[in-house]
Amino acid sequence: QSIELRVYNRWGQEVFYTNQKETGWDGTFKGQPAPTGVYAYTLVATLPNGEVITKKGNVTLKR
Repeated sequence: QSIELRVYNRWGQEVFYTNQKETGWDGTFKGQPAPTGVYAYTLVATLPNGEVITKKGNVTLKR
């Protein structure tokens, strides 16, 4: 089983990636607070039975 979470800014630049299920995005990019705005995410998880689940959506970062 595995997991991949990617977060992208409005220009499509990847601002966060993890393959650790305990780790989430803290709203930073390169160690600095990311600007307020809408960010897209993709989450791909492989379950123990081999089934792959993909979720996509948006999250709004407010400061």
